[in-house]
Amino acid sequence: MNAAHRVRDGVYTPLPTHTIDTGELYDVVIVGGGIAGLAAAYTVAKDTGRSKTRLVLENHPIFGGGAKQNEFMVNGVRLVRPQASNQFGVPRESSTSISNEAWTDFGLPRSFDYQDVDASADGLRIPLDNYAHMDGVNESQVNVGYYFDESTGATSPAWVRNIWKNDLADAPFSPAAKADLLRWRRTSADTSNEFRRHLDTMTYAEYLEGVLKLSPEVTKFAAPIVGLINGAGPDAVSAFAAAQIGMPGVGRVRSQTGPLPKSFPGGNSTYARHFVKYLIPAAISGAPGLAGVFNGRVTFPALDRAGEAVRIRLGATVVRVEHAQSATEGEHVMVAYEKDGQPYRVKARAVVMASGGGMSRAILADMPEDLKPAYATFQHAPALVVNVALTNWHFLHQLGAPCARWFDDEFGFSCNIRRPMTMGAVMAPMRPDDPTVLTFYMGLYAPGKTMAEQVAAGRKRLMETTYEDYERLIRRRMTTMFGSAGFDARRDIAGIILNRWGHARIVQPPGFYYGTNGRPSARETVASGYGRIAIGHSELGGHQSATGAMAQAQRAARQALTAIG
Repeated sequence: MNAAHRVRDGVYTPLPTHTIDTGELYDVVIVGGGIAGLAAAYTVAKDTGRSKTRLVLENHPIFGGGAKQNEFMVNGVRLVRPQASNQFGVPRESSTSISNEAWTDFGLPRSFDYQDVDASADGLRIPLDNYAHMDGVNESQVNVGYYFDESTGATSPAWVRNIWKNDLADAPFSPAAKADLLRWRRTSADTSNEFRRHLDTMTYAEYLEGVLKLSPEVTKFAAPIVGLINGAGPDAVSAFAAAQIGMPGVGRVRSQTGPLPKSFPGGNSTYARHFVKYLIPAAISGAPGLAGVFNGRVTFPALDRAGEAVRIRLGATVVRVEHAQSATEGEHVMVAYEKDGQPYRVKARAVVMASGGGMSRAILADMPEDLKPAYATFQHAPALVVNVALTNWHFLHQLGAPCARWFDDEFGFSCNIRRPMTMGAVMAPMRPDDPTVLTFYMGLYAPGKTMAEQVAAGRKRLMETTYEDYERLIRRRMTTMFGSAGFDARRDIAGIILNRWGHARIVQPPGFYYGTNGRPSARETVASGYGRIAIGHSELGGHQSATGAMAQAQRAARQALTAIG
């Protein structure tokens, strides 16, 4: 973070005189070791028979970008959960996508086993990921408890399970709000390209309240989900952005009986580990395949070994990227990075920018004038993911609610436990007295403010709140909601990890996808790249996902290879 802020403050404009030239020349240097960066290295390997040299520069101490994992040991049990990037879909075997190609190369299965739930849990329906319960679509397959207090119209604090199963009959909403919420959930919209373009001309709030004529109560109910996944409230986010994540009213009514969303134990860190295993087999112990790679350990010296066709250099924050001469005439690109406080410089025949747009636009020193204003429109919102290790989950069993939702703005809006995926050895069924992890996902949006104001206010709140204050908020929130079911913070909490993402999400305002007034969108302009520099991070697809990151990376990697010739 400090190195990145030195870029912001102009420390590397120009490069300091004590910058060390490593003398290295690579065919392709890839900036960013997340899913996009690793997929770009994979694409170069596949398209060239591993003949091109590649250097991946990653600023964190471990690869994966947003796809990293938290680990706890609680009473001898290893618990693994995502830091951020989560959920996956199994690609179709007939697909020509990079996702399916990589899936096949990695030897990943097309179906998965999950830990059973012990009979003592009375058939409690527990999700497989951290998103399935958020909008209540899957209440036929997971149990969701809704906590209502006086702020929602309840006469006293109360839990209500699965409020959509009986059309909100037990929810303390007004009759008018119930009618609008049900109509919101049941409205099926067009999916034509013309309609998609129309949705991109207005915010989700404008569509809900202006087009569908729904009450602001509906917008308020949807806000926490949109605020988390799209980075700002419905009053700032494109209606098409809401459609991309499956929000009601702007697409087909979603099935309540389809397969549950899936997640690897550590989220999409499993993708990252498999890419690394493919690129540098010695870097992760264990046999190829799901269990071997998940349970294997990273061999850090193997990641950046001299003489190898691909090298992954960790703790290396790229601070400046520019063509050696000009974007049209130069044969090389100079890439400077800071490692352990010392700036270094390497040379590349082409570069793939696979880091987030906020950093990329700051370090591209010779960016063309037409690209600068497009990139300047990108706004990146913060997010917070909290994993709370529990010694037991009796209180959730008591409530019959492995997932919880609530309706005030003190801290978050949703948390849940989940059934872990089986990795190798058969696991004993889940029991309420076993350790597990309760995960909170939290957007930091600010309704009523502009997009830029929401982003700035959320980041300020995220970074200025101390760990101690967050811990106090979490314990208070859990005690308030779960205390009546027997929860005791001192006894039941074994550990808390905060994952603060200051630039987590690209916010997608109206016009982000299709542009305005007949002009190309900013994302299309940025994706064109320039000279020997290709740009391919997940946010160029809008809603950020692992599959989207891979697709953007493949496009950019092939663009870089074309530049090399």
